[in-house]
Amino acid sequence: MKHYLICFDIQDDKVRARLSRLLEKMGQRVQGSVFECSFKTPDRKKALELQIKQILKKSPVEERNVRFYNLNKDTIKHSHDIHGNPIANLPAFVVL
Repeated sequence: MKHYLICFDIQDDKVRARLSRLLEKMGQRVQGSVFECSFKTPDRKKALELQIKQILKKSPVEERNVRFYNLNKDTIKHSHDIHGNPIANLPAFVVL
């Protein structure tokens, strides 16, 4: 299983709302435009990427800023909030 932190910066309100609704179905929102998502297979991640590209296709290229940061067991183990509490045990959601 692979875990990702997915972040975006989208100016258009409608596009941002559509992307947020999609990612809310796929993972846990940790901030306004930051989500933690887990995928059992690479195909599930690829399918999400295709859906995101469909949402963004009418946006100007400079506004298509969506990033996937790979989270491995070591980075998760050493992650914490400002109070020293461990970050949520992943996977918060598993996309099948």
